Amino acid sequence: MSPTLKALRPLLEPAIGLIYALLWVNAEIGRAPDLGFYLTLGAYAVAIAVSRWFTTVSLAIVVLVPVLQLVGLLSPPTSTAWPLYEAVIVVAFAAGCSPSRRVRWAGLAAGLVQAAVAALVLVFGGDWLSWTGGAELLTGSPPSPGSSPRLIWVIVLLVLGALVFLTAWGAGLLLHISRRRRRERELLAETEAELAVADVELRSVRERDEIAQEVHDVLAHSLAVVIAVADGTRFLRAAEPAGESREGPGTPREQRTDEALGEIAEAARAALVDLRGLLEGLHDETQRPQPRIDELGALVGRMSSTGMGVRFEQFGDPGRLTPTQEAAVYRIVQESLTNALKHGGPHPSAAVSLAWGDDGLVVGVVSGRGDAVGGPAAATPGPGAPDASAVPPRSFGIAGMRDRARLVGGWLTAAADGEEFVVTAFIPVHVSGASSARTGDLVDAGVQL
Repeated sequence: MSPTLKALRPLLEPAIGLIYALLWVNAEIGRAPDLGFYLTLGAYAVAIAVSRWFTTVSLAIVVLVPVLQLVGLLSPPTSTAWPLYEAVIVVAFAAGCSPSRRVRWAGLAAGLVQAAVAALVLVFGGDWLSWTGGAELLTGSPPSPGSSPRLIWVIVLLVLGALVFLTAWGAGLLLHISRRRRRERELLAETEAELAVADVELRSVRERDEIAQEVHDVLAHSLAVVIAVADGTRFLRAAEPAGESREGPGTPREQRTDEALGEIAEAARAALVDLRGLLEGLHDETQRPQPRIDELGALVGRMSSTGMGVRFEQFGDPGRLTPTQEAAVYRIVQESLTNALKHGGPHPSAAVSLAWGDDGLVVGVVSGRGDAVGGPAAATPGPGAPDASAVPPRSFGIAGMRDRARLVGGWLTAAADGEEFVVTAFIPVHVSGASSARTGDLVDAGVQL
């Protein structure tokens, strides 16, 4: 419907009521109708005009008018004015269109009452049969009061009036149902569009989270190694005796500096390669490089080269994990060692263990100061050095470890235990769709990181 028609739609019923009144005035202008005619005409015109907004009022009018005519308070219709009752068609249609179920059923009941009362008025009040010659059709002579032909005509007029009302009411009901279904389809289309937008946004958020997690895993580890080596070299240089700093090229000091710079360059190159592979893999998820468990040895070696004491042990016969599960194990160990390096003070250490069982793999990473996990005795931390026993604050990395374990059907806990910080994860060997969801929820109460 065009905007113009929508704007004019509320004027339709008043216009019909006005036209109804004008046509009847023009039709009866030469017959000098009485006041009762004009009262009836005005009442029906008002009933039509307000049928859209005040349907119950219109229904009351179309029932009240024939009742007043039947009891003699209004003059019954004349031989030419009985079609005034046709106003009930518009009111019946409006009742059927009403959005209120109560109004619709009340309209149906009012229509039956109106048809019955109007039939009585036409037959007994207005002598309708004599106007149409209906009595002669049945008996051959004018009807007498109480004769059976009058009752027959009451029944006939009742049925006809009820059918007319029901037809108009049913047409309005069909229009109401059509409008409701159209609104439901529009609402469904709007909801589907909103859900589609929400799905796109959710996918985008998930992709950004995955990218952020991957970038964090790749860069945080490498940058932690670079920082540890650079700080270690700087502290060693500051701790050297004054005479040693004047030695020439090839001295132990220069050799240590060259080794440190080489380790920094190697860590930076590895991070660059990993980051490039990650960015290239964004275009093809299946080609994204995935680290494996057998690369943990190289990871431990890189961490040891920073001066961090790392012990790596495996127990049991290795089981078979999916590539995604192996990548999760690698990232969990990598993040745990990176956190140990950042929070372990000047002499960080860690013990990594992989315990294979029939049900799955238990990954344990215990980190702290060197003396806390069996490494060399820790020196007294200098000013501003981090506390190894402190629980790492809520962080994106460890929260990501928890998510990684859950998504592959396992669980992960991380909590402080005295001077140590313990990360424990379980990765099942066999994961079904149902058990994966249940196992992922079994995360013990610990520090929410």
